[in-house]
Amino acid sequence: YWVRPRVSAMGIGDDHRSLAPLGRNLERGDRTLGLCAVGCDGNALKHLPADLQADKEVVLKAVHQNGLALKYAAPVARAGRQVVLRAVRQNGDALQFAAPWLHRDKEVAVEAVSRTGEASRHVDPDLRSDPQFQLAAIAGNHRALASAPPEFREDREFVLKAVSVNGLALGHVAPELQADREVVIRAVSQHGHALQYAAAPLREDVEVVLAAVAERGHALQHGSPAPRCDLGFAIKALSMNGTALQHLSEALRTDVAEMILLQIKPNGPKSASVPYVQPKWAPFDGLVGADGDLEALLDMLTVKWGLPRRRSLLRSSHCGSIVLSSTTSPTSTALTSS
Repeated sequence: YWVRPRVSAMGIGDDHRSLAPLGRNLERGDRTLGLCAVGCDGNALKHLPADLQADKEVVLKAVHQNGLALKYAAPVARAGRQVVLRAVRQNGDALQFAAPWLHRDKEVAVEAVSRTGEASRHVDPDLRSDPQFQLAAIAGNHRALASAPPEFREDREFVLKAVSVNGLALGHVAPELQADREVVIRAVSQHGHALQYAAAPLREDVEVVLAAVAERGHALQHGSPAPRCDLGFAIKALSMNGTALQHLSEALRTDVAEMILLQIKPNGPKSASVPYVQPKWAPFDGLVGADGDLEALLDMLTVKWGLPRRRSLLRSSHCGSIVLSSTTSPTSTALTSS
């Protein structure tokens, strides 16, 4: 039976729910109906007549909804660079249906692999062996390294470059490189969560863990339990990134909560008493309370935990970058929150 689609002012269906099963009506060649159908399900391109399977606008709409619908496009459409780019941006595996010469197109291949790491199996072999192509693909999708030729995952110099553009690529390198301290520090400095892929001994290394925390506070959850119970480590981690608070040991979180209440309640915004703060790490990011909350809280924790007098820390505008003040006074330096 015939179903009349709702059509917008532009002539394209704007309510996909109005499309019921269309049977052979798609084969009759109504362009408006075809546009509505592929906008709802790109695979409907399969049922359109040959002239609409070669229609650039129809095919673009189909692959925008489902990149794999490129399979049903006419050869002339599958050889169109614009069509293929849109298809691989929706699903990288659509590259397998593109014209052979586009498998050698670096931009198309990078887009495909950035979207779907496993799509590298459809890339021209010569292009796959190009380190620059691999780096560009890894920058967009760390899983691209998993599908790269094995020699790339074992090459230390290449891996150093790879984790510099995408730290999570550390999860796909050879095990001996996951135990390489320089490689791991480079990776966690680019993306803190790369710490989860580091070898166990390096997840206990304070310098490595702090490098990850400086980039992303939640990365502390991937560190070993030992640093998270250490008082000195806790002060450094909170100085770098307040969100690390959630991943300290329960005993340390209790102490921090006590100090937060002592600092915030009498010194809250507009002199109001604040019984609690959300999120709990807000004072460490300069989000709640009067100026200087961070320095005051860290100094109070230093005294409570019996640690040596600390030097003030300044956070630069770059996330996680810490600069020591030239003064030894713990409260004489203003905080610049990132």
